[in-house]
Amino acid sequence: MFLQNYSKLLVILLLFSGCAIKHPTISQPIAFVFKTPTLKIAATGFLYKNSYIKLQGYSGAHPIFTLLLTKRVCINGKCMSYEHFNKLILVPNYPPKIIRHILEGRAIFNGQNLQKTKKGFMQKIDAIIYRVEPREIYFKDRADKILIKIKELNG
Repeated sequence: MFLQNYSKLLVILLLFSGCAIKHPTISQPIAFVFKTPTLKIAATGFLYKNSYIKLQGYSGAHPIFTLLLTKRVCINGKCMSYEHFNKLILVPNYPPKIIRHILEGRAIFNGQNLQKTKKGFMQKIDAIIYRVEPREIYFKDRADKILIKIKELNG
């Protein structure tokens, strides 16, 4: 009887604890530049990575900019689709989740023109230069005047 009750309790605990598993959020202190024709910001802050991506910039001890990427894109609490974000902030014909790929340091445009480097990779696509290294992400579109640069600060 005891063993049967113990087994039931164990099964119940496993079922409920499986839903409670938390994945740790990785936060990196960074300096970043986010410059487009409609948005210009340079700050220090944090890049948080989990099931979401959050880029947060500070001035003094106060947050001045928050870009949150989940199923939608939110800038300082105003949320929109990835497509609308591209239309307003980047370039309408970019792939919808290009901003997420850039902030995660993943290849863009399905890996087009990807070249491995000693420290990471680089992509050159028309006027776009995109470089990912262990401590720095650099995206520049000369034609559309877009610069996204993220550099880790911890040594």
